Amino acid sequence: MRPIAPAAAATVCAAVLLSGCADAGDQGEGDGSRRGKAATRSLVAKSSGDFNGDGYDDFATLVHPPTKSGSPQSPGLAVVYGSARGLDPGKRLVLDERSDHRQYEGPLLRADLDGDGYTDLVTARLTFGKAGAPTPETVVLRGGRQGLARPRTLSVAGVEAKAVGDFDGDGAADLLVPGRDGDDQAGPGKGRVLYGPFGDGGRTPARTADFVADQHGYAAPASATTGDFDGDRRTDVVLTYSYDAEQDDTAPPDLTPVAYYRGGARGLVRHQRPEKHLAALLGTQDGPTLPGAGDADHDGIDDLLAPGEGSGQGHPDRSGRLTVVHGSKSGLGEGREDLSVDQASPGVPGDPQFNDWFGALPAVGDVNDDGSPDLVVSSPGEDRYKGRVTLLPGSPGGGSDGGGEGDGGGEYDPARGKAEGDSGERAIDLDTPGVPGSRDARGFRGFDSRPPLLDVDGDGHADLIAATPGDAYGGTQSFWVFRGSDDGLSTDDVHRFTAADLGL
Repeated sequence: MRPIAPAAAATVCAAVLLSGCADAGDQGEGDGSRRGKAATRSLVAKSSGDFNGDGYDDFATLVHPPTKSGSPQSPGLAVVYGSARGLDPGKRLVLDERSDHRQYEGPLLRADLDGDGYTDLVTARLTFGKAGAPTPETVVLRGGRQGLARPRTLSVAGVEAKAVGDFDGDGAADLLVPGRDGDDQAGPGKGRVLYGPFGDGGRTPARTADFVADQHGYAAPASATTGDFDGDRRTDVVLTYSYDAEQDDTAPPDLTPVAYYRGGARGLVRHQRPEKHLAALLGTQDGPTLPGAGDADHDGIDDLLAPGEGSGQGHPDRSGRLTVVHGSKSGLGEGREDLSVDQASPGVPGDPQFNDWFGALPAVGDVNDDGSPDLVVSSPGEDRYKGRVTLLPGSPGGGSDGGGEGDGGGEYDPARGKAEGDSGERAIDLDTPGVPGSRDARGFRGFDSRPPLLDVDGDGHADLIAATPGDAYGGTQSFWVFRGSDDGLSTDDVHRFTAADLGL
């Protein structure tokens, strides 16, 4: 068995994992007392966007310091705090541990592990010794009135948390450790669920349980996406796997690229019924893309946001498509029909072209503060990998009563664009008027979103943070803050900051 990093996932998934969306059902919000209509949120940590409890959401990301040597640099961890004026790079926490031979790996998970009312930040970190494989560990940065504290390792050693949720429905946040493939290809590491509440400042779980999701010891999960897809107030998880088994006689006959587990009173239990459908939607020739999650139809139940290669209806390869697989009380995909959107859909800006990858990095939030959920997706391959983000606004009219079987009013509807001409869709790239920064600067490619959507200025509108990755030859990683407004994403007073502005 030889695990692989699929080309599609390298573009679509890596950015998500490094930006904190493995817990994709978490669409961060701040203090609801300072807000207008509340944006979509998940079960865990209701104010999960806000680390210091000041009512403004905060942005966490991995930052790659620029170098002129051409060798890649280990990423540092940066947190930029929100304010009435939006993100303030002068008010930040930056951890650059290259001198200690450490690097942050992600994903960046948000949850109140210790139940003190403040959101904590949880992520994986690798320590590189003089010889042998790097040592993994999970660290917790405890939230508080003064912001996040310095990282402390979990008391459970040698684990990498990939997702957060309330898997057993007891009201406490839990961490999922799916296991990992060893560098010696000896097989997957041990998977576990670390159940909350966490003591000792979020370091020590109340209990642990084994989690066997390694497909007969053949492959460990590459990603984990969480949400309450059946409305039972227990978190479910969709796992994706990346492997190369075409010429491997030892591969298990029931090997799958996607697995689905439902939360329950006794923890996570495999539920195979939707797996074939999900694998078809997420599948590419290089492995599955990484889904997101959120309540896209405003019925009170999370939906799976599934990026895919394309519609297969004569469109160029990898042009991209987003499919919303609706959650319901009957289970994921058992209720309303899927919603599928691509750049050939009425009202959607652009045209489907080779390697656009429209639909990547999906997120849900209320950008225009009208009470309906909006979708934001990226096209990282647009215009020869310059990149683009697209807003797909929700429909007026609100949603169901939360029962999960209503008409789902409020979901984005491509037919509105055909009927009304302009229903508020908008595409933004580096050539859009009002977007600051030199279009020809080195490293200003791969412009895409950094989920989750956050309300960083506390005005009740979900805001979008977009970024370019920079490069290993001096290109500076940059970030742009697009504020939500009643008219959608605004390009007035766009705030841009760089890795250098963060001290890296």
